[in-house]
Amino acid sequence: MTDFNVHVPKDAATDRIDSGRPAWTLRHEGRLLPNVSLDPRGRYGAVCRARFDGRTLREAAEYVCECDNGSGPTPDDFNALLTGHTGTIGAKQALLAALAKESGRGDVELVVACCEMQLPEMASLRSGSALRRPNTLPLAVCWLRHRGRRLQIVEPRHASMRTVNLVTEVTVLPEQLASERVRLYQTFAADWCRALESHPSEFARLRAWQLGKSADTGLFEDLMGYGLPAHYLPAL
Repeated sequence: MTDFNVHVPKDAATDRIDSGRPAWTLRHEGRLLPNVSLDPRGRYGAVCRARFDGRTLREAAEYVCECDNGSGPTPDDFNALLTGHTGTIGAKQALLAALAKESGRGDVELVVACCEMQLPEMASLRSGSALRRPNTLPLAVCWLRHRGRRLQIVEPRHASMRTVNLVTEVTVLPEQLASERVRLYQTFAADWCRALESHPSEFARLRAWQLGKSADTGLFEDLMGYGLPAHYLPAL
C-alpha cells in the first residue's frame, strides 16, 4: 500500500502542520455550485422553500453552512438538517446532492473517498517497539463533485481533511451515504492492518487516541467513519 500524506489542520487532529505545505480549510464553497432553482415539486426542494425560503441550490448551501455539526437519528441523516438544523459533514453534502438531483443536475455527485492520514511520530503510541512503517489511519471523507471540483460545505470555523491522494473514490446516492461510507471504511481498515502488518487492536488503539486528540470529536469521528466505536476492531 502506498503511504499517503493528508493535510491535517491544527486542533482538528494533531498538534502540528507540515509547515512546507498549506493546510486546507473547510469553508463555504456554495458559490462553486450551479446556480439552479430548487424544484418546488421535489420532496426536499419543497421543504427547503418552506423551511428557510430557499430558492436555489446556492441558497441551500448557505443554509447548511449555518447548521451545526451534530448528528441526526442515524449517521449522515440529511433529513435532520431540515428538521433540527443539525447534520454531519456527510449529511450536508447528501442534502445538496439530493436537491441537485431533484433539479435535474446530473453533474453534481456525492462522493465518498478513502485515503490515509499520516499520524505524528509519537513514541507513546508504539508500546515500546518501533513500527516498521509509518503510522497512518484511514479516513472516509465526503464531498460533492461538480465539474471536477471537490466541495465540502460546512460551518467556516471548522477545518478540512480534503486531499488529492486517494485510495478509493466512489459515487453514492444520498440515501446510501451512511451505509456506504461505513462499508468502505471497514474494508479499508482491514486492508490497512494487512498492509502495515498490524493487529486490529493496534488499529483500535490508534483510532481511539486520534479521536481523543480532536478538539471537535464529533466532526473528526465523522471523517474517520461515523457510527463506528472509538475502539473499533477491523475484521481480518
